[in-house]
Order: sequence, then C-alpha cells, then structure tokens
Amino acid sequence: MVKPLVVTQRRTARVLAIANQKGGVGKTTSSLNLAFALTQLSQRVLLMDLDPQATATSVLFGQAAIDLFRQKRTIAQVLLDDGPLQDAVVRAGEVISGRDVLFDFIGSHINLAGIDMRREPGFDAALQDALGVVRTSYDYVIIDAPQNLGTLTWMALGAADLVIIPVQTEPYDAMGVSMILDATRKVQRRLNTGLRIAGILPTRYSANLAIDREVLNHLITAMADIAPVIEAVPNSTVYSHAAWASRITLEASPKSRVVQVYVKIAQALVAGQPLPHAVLATTPELKSRLRSEVA
Repeated sequence: MVKPLVVTQRRTARVLAIANQKGGVGKTTSSLNLAFALTQLSQRVLLMDLDPQATATSVLFGQAAIDLFRQKRTIAQVLLDDGPLQDAVVRAGEVISGRDVLFDFIGSHINLAGIDMRREPGFDAALQDALGVVRTSYDYVIIDAPQNLGTLTWMALGAADLVIIPVQTEPYDAMGVSMILDATRKVQRRLNTGLRIAGILPTRYSANLAIDREVLNHLITAMADIAPVIEAVPNSTVYSHAAWASRITLEASPKSRVVQVYVKIAQALVAGQPLPHAVLATTPELKSRLRSEVA
C-alpha cells in the first residue's frame, strides 16, 4: 500500500507595520510594547526599526547601538548594501549592553536616511523581498516605520499584511490621518493588494480632557466606514518613566492599567479576533471611568 504524500506548509509571519507620517504619536512606543506583549503570549516575534532616528534601537541598546552598525547588523546594511537580512537579526536572549534581548530585533542607523536617494527599478519592494527569507521563522514581524511618507514608509506598507496607525488625540494629529490613509490606499493599488488597515490607535488620551474626548469622538465618527478605531492608549507618566530608564513600558510596569490596551491588541491578534474598539466618550461613560480610576 502506497501511503499518500502529506505536504505540510509552514506558517508564515504576519507582518504588521506601525506607521504615521507625524512624529510623536507613539509609533515606537506601540511597536515595542506590542512586540513584548506578543512575546509574552509565546509568539515568535521580530521587531524591525525602520526609522533613521533609530529610537527603538537606542531604547533597547543605548550606546551599544553603534556596535550593531559596525558589525553590519542593521537594516541600513540590508537595504543600502544588499546584505542578507538574516545576518542583521539580533537574537532573543543575546546580551548587548548588559541586557538580554527580549525578542528578535533588527536595528536602524542614521545612514538609512539616505535611502530616498536610491533610484533603481523595483526598489520599493526591496524590504518585502528581504523579509521573504525569514517569514517562516516568526509568527509576527513588526515594523516601526519612520515619521514621513518617503521611501521607507512605502517599503514598510509594501511589505506589511496589516498596518496600525497611531494618532495622538490632538486636533492637528487627527486631521493628518487622511495623509497616511491616502498613502495606504496607493500602496494597496500599486504595490501590495493584500495590505489591510488593522485600525487607528488613539494615543496619549486623557479621558478627563474635553478636547481629547472630542478628538476621539471625531475619529470614531469620521472613520466609521474607513477603518476601525482601536481602544485608546491612556496618557500617563508611566511611559515617560520607562523611556527615561530605556525600558519597554510593559516590561517595566506589566500590571499598570495604562499598558493593558497593548496586551488586549496582542491577544486579539493571536486569537484572530477584532481588535478592541474605542467607544464614543459620553458624560456618563466619562464619570464611570473617572470613578473607577479614583477607586
């Protein structure tokens, strides 16, 4: 009797871009905390710092970040020098600058800023191609995109399955959402038809401020037929304290209420469920929230 040939297909990573052309909206904070939260759920995670400012790289490695560049272990060498992406990966458990790496990571460097000068056919898809060799090694690849709508952001969107757009609950930030949404639509049409918007993530939200509530309500209403609005990330000094100590907030304060939204997002992603959605801020809802916070 001839046994049938069973072909098993290895799972490939879901690539999640955290993107917005506006700076200071929580892209790096969200990338780091989501990577940590997914790791805590036993997911194999690769976090890539695609921002030439290299903030995530600095948070994780401090002064040792320059050593990664000297060792040719940054995304700059991959994209600018055609180096193998797998050679740039810093493995979880490796000790750098006296700290254990918490998840696999690819760092950035200021040289990456020169990528907009690179002109060659198909270069927008260079990151997508480079990721191909490692996608079966991970459950999630998270890309921390830069704060502009240049080549690197196009690359991040072109390589991603999902995009989360962090937006600070400030009027100007909310008004700028249309720019990243327009860029996403263009990438969907021209480069990556499989790209989907996972949600708009309001950040630095203060429920006791009328302007924050108004901006949140505006986002929910304006995005009703465009993209889901995720539960807001509360504003808190917990994030500042963690940043000052060069730590991931969820790592430093795992039980803090203000970081639980990242845990919920990670849980929903792993379970294949809708991400936790924001609700319209009403006066009764506000009073209830404030009472629970005081308690």
